[in-house]
Amino acid sequence: MAGELDRERAAKYVVARRGSLGLTQEQLAERAGVTVKTIYNLESGERWPQARTRGSIELALQWRAGDLARIAEGREPAAAPQQPELSLVLRELEELNAYFADLQADPGDKRRMALAFLRALYGEPDGR
Repeated sequence: MAGELDRERAAKYVVARRGSLGLTQEQLAERAGVTVKTIYNLESGERWPQARTRGSIELALQWRAGDLARIAEGREPAAAPQQPELSLVLRELEELNAYFADLQADPGDKRRMALAFLRALYGEPDGR
């Protein structure tokens, strides 16, 4: 990040975005996996969060990676990604349900491989 950061500008954007999503500070903190104090500090402009924390907050606010820094540098957030059509999402969920039904009936090997894949995908090697 080059230049001076305008934490007050970023704070205003976070408050506005949180409001547009209908979230309280507590709900945003829960979604981002951070403390309410972290959200309070960001929204008051008192402290600038570490990169990892910013990433979690951006994700919870449905922003792109780096948006907080862009905003604090005086730029606008990146264009929002296109949301898939509801019909596509529903078809994908139906397909996932069919796969999971097959895995439930599997005696073990496919189910264990799928579980190992999902754990790796979500970065949870020991499971949830």
